[in-house]
Amino acid sequence: MKKMLEELYQLQGKTAVVTGAGRGIGLAVADLLAAAGARIVVADILANEAEAAAAEIRRNGGEALAVTVDIAEETAVKQLYAQAAQHFSSVDVLVHCAAIFPKYPLLQITVEQWDRVQAVNLRGTMLVMREAIAQMRKGGRGGAIVNISSVSGEREVVFHNAAYGASKAGMTNLTRAAALEFGSDNIRVNAVLPGGTATPGAAEASAKMRAAGYELKGPMVHPGRIPLGAMGTPQDIAAACLFLASPAARYITGQCLAVDGGFLIS
Repeated sequence: MKKMLEELYQLQGKTAVVTGAGRGIGLAVADLLAAAGARIVVADILANEAEAAAAEIRRNGGEALAVTVDIAEETAVKQLYAQAAQHFSSVDVLVHCAAIFPKYPLLQITVEQWDRVQAVNLRGTMLVMREAIAQMRKGGRGGAIVNISSVSGEREVVFHNAAYGASKAGMTNLTRAAALEFGSDNIRVNAVLPGGTATPGAAEASAKMRAAGYELKGPMVHPGRIPLGAMGTPQDIAAACLFLASPAARYITGQCLAVDGGFLIS
């Protein structure tokens, strides 16, 4: 029974591309998937952070390749997968964590600001999924994709977050569309919807908002709105990603799992 339990969560012999893996949720995902036996492509726009994350995985006995990529750029995403295939020969898992989340009041947001959020969060999702699916179909072994969407794609949780929320709603829809279209290729596509999660990026976004004179307010920060009583950690999100990427979830696709301490039911 113990061996069967271990096999349910093993990724030995699999190659996992993890975007946004230089820090925060992506870093926690990369570390956990490496511990489960996967070879990791550490993809991030932050070159130094990506190299450091890959080096740490290798020091811990795993295999990792760092690739610097802006996921909003089609050529860069294609190059990411070309490097992954060249280095590890296959792509079996994608956990897509990369995103930006600047906060802008809706009446003040510029077209350029809006377009950049959609370019990274929504077009970037399409690009990394499209190329991953192409690699998985070529390999003929199926695969698993886990997108890090957000509870913000389900409902507005803090003020000044319309651009981000719209991008994440689109990401959740893309998840379901791909799950339906590529299930016959044994490619599973699911999403994890974090609630409030303590990451360096979230702290930076909040600090920039306060520096711009905007108050941090909205349902997420109301007392009692999180039934479990605390913000999540990157490791909480990574655990859900491992489950959805692993053989334990072999009959699950098109699902969007909220990891939010109960916020969406409050």
